[in-house]
Amino acid sequence: MVLRTIIADDHPVVLMGTRAALEATGDIEVVGEAANGDRLLDVLAACPCDVVVTDFSMPGGRHGDGLGLIDLIRRRYPRLPVVVLTMVNNAAVLQAMRARGALGLCDKRAPLREVAVAVRQAANGRPFLSDTIRRQFDEAGVQAPSDASRLSAREMEVVRLYVGGMSISQIAERLSRSVKTVSRQKRDAMRKLGLDHDSRLSEYARERGIAS
Repeated sequence: MVLRTIIADDHPVVLMGTRAALEATGDIEVVGEAANGDRLLDVLAACPCDVVVTDFSMPGGRHGDGLGLIDLIRRRYPRLPVVVLTMVNNAAVLQAMRARGALGLCDKRAPLREVAVAVRQAANGRPFLSDTIRRQFDEAGVQAPSDASRLSAREMEVVRLYVGGMSISQIAERLSRSVKTVSRQKRDAMRKLGLDHDSRLSEYARERGIAS
């Protein structure tokens, strides 16, 4: 599957380099570009995509940049994975990006090939951190994100019960939810974890101690 990606950066050279790095992979297509937050929102509204990759600092425009722009994207497109390109080296600010919903954090000083890795991870609901950013978190004592951290409380509850041996119908009855809802929550959890088979879900849960 080709991943449709929109990229945003206020430096034309970075846009060109990012596009080239992504499209060289063969499985990622850049379907839109933007040079500021306003233009990014326009492109998102006009062009469906699977992942958005945006610079953190893009001055100008009505909607601004930084954390405010991440908030706005997440509000308008809550299911759209966001990857942030940044030169920020403050762990607290980086953690704030993550808390606002940025699934991938890429250091702009790292090789551009990392962006393609981040896009693939994000498309599967999995977090990505450049090594330099991960080291900053380690030095600041900030816990790096795990795949499971992307699950909602209800999705985690369904996973725990399912791998604990309960059927979808039994879980639905226990949680007073419809079978359709429980099935969707299980499917969403597996998508976020990048798992494609029930046996892998059980193995994942056992390895990470999240089984009931």
